[in-house]
Amino acid sequence: MASGCRDCATCTKSGLGKLVQHTVVGLVYLCTLGIAYVLKRGLRRHCPQCGHLLSRHARRADGSFRD
Repeated sequence: MASGCRDCATCTKSGLGKLVQHTVVGLVYLCTLGIAYVLKRGLRRHCPQCGHLLSRHARRADGSFRD
């Protein structure tokens, strides 16, 4: 998997922002006993380049991804 892509809001966050996000997400997974992780991985579409949610990627007005 690549280290990131430039259209992804998660990949372009600062180091502190990534740390806070990972902490909160880990807490949510812990509180839901992993059910949230299974639902996220099984039901949502992910970027083939970075693995993050496609809904967090920047798009043009016509719906295509920014390059």
